Amino acid sequence: MKIKKIQAKNFRQALSLVKKELGANAVILSSEDKKGKGNYVEVTAAVDNDIDMNIPVQDGCDAAPAGNTPGNGELAELRNEIRSLRECIESMRNNGFELNLPEERKTMFHFLKGKAIKDEFALRIVEKTRSIDDIETIIRDDLHVSRTTENPFVNNKNIQAREGGRIIMLIGPTGVGKTTTIAKLASMAIKERKKVALMSIDTYKIGAAEQIRIYSRMIGIPLDIVSNRDSFRKSIRRFSDRDLILVDTTGQNPKETEYVHSLNGIFEMGIPMETQLLMSSSSDCEFLMNTHKYYKSLPIDSMAFTKTDEAVNLGSIYNLCRVYEKPVAYITTGQRVPGNIEFVDSKKLTNLILRTGSA
Repeated sequence: MKIKKIQAKNFRQALSLVKKELGANAVILSSEDKKGKGNYVEVTAAVDNDIDMNIPVQDGCDAAPAGNTPGNGELAELRNEIRSLRECIESMRNNGFELNLPEERKTMFHFLKGKAIKDEFALRIVEKTRSIDDIETIIRDDLHVSRTTENPFVNNKNIQAREGGRIIMLIGPTGVGKTTTIAKLASMAIKERKKVALMSIDTYKIGAAEQIRIYSRMIGIPLDIVSNRDSFRKSIRRFSDRDLILVDTTGQNPKETEYVHSLNGIFEMGIPMETQLLMSSSSDCEFLMNTHKYYKSLPIDSMAFTKTDEAVNLGSIYNLCRVYEKPVAYITTGQRVPGNIEFVDSKKLTNLILRTGSA
């Protein structure tokens, strides 16, 4: 067991020093704002050094180095003390390292955790605040949206557009609703008097191609099902007169390296397109965070969050915005096509996350 006091200018810096000196498994036992010539924070942290609890007890002192080994009774007492300390640290870890934060900061920290914002992000927000009223402003400043215009189909100046129109490719894990979202986007674009075409490279999941065929017939726009890079390029040429091409992709577990490799093959063709990563707001937060290491190699331009109507908390939106550092393009709020899609600004997004207003 190692216990250490660390002083720093603020909580964020103190937490960084704790992780650096004691490791990721360290637990904050207490934290205190100190005042004097210069204000600072003092944090007491501990880490379990994994001392061997199965040290053999010697039958006599003759077998042990003189002056170094305690007797049977002392060793048993030492074991009990170590076990007790381990149980204490484990309890603190399970109950959260904010245990001894100053009361006002602890209240804010619990509030943010209740919104499903991850501990490390919640702590950073708390460190920046003077009161709970500052939280909304801090979160809003951390969120970015793709467009401020009400017309989402005005070309994004940050995205290289192909000559004659725009291509948007949707990627994301299985079950996030990519095909349904494409139908929503297509319907909106048609209302804006845009000429739209659909493409699908979703050839691995039984029934997926049929779903997008139904949507293309229902909306009245052409569809190409492609299976390789050559057919992808041919479809792009075929739809060269279209204002917007929406591309549906395979819904697979991002852990499948072949899936990410196949997507990279499309991007390596050099065709200018906008890539939107779709995430389901109702998915487990840890799953969403873990997907980052699989998708981070892809050229993602923006994110979109589906099924916000099904989620208990929407803190995962903030978490993923911090991890990916990409703007939010839109959210979906139901299965209805057309409809149930919103191009929210950062204020509305913040209200959704904190549940202080309606989107």
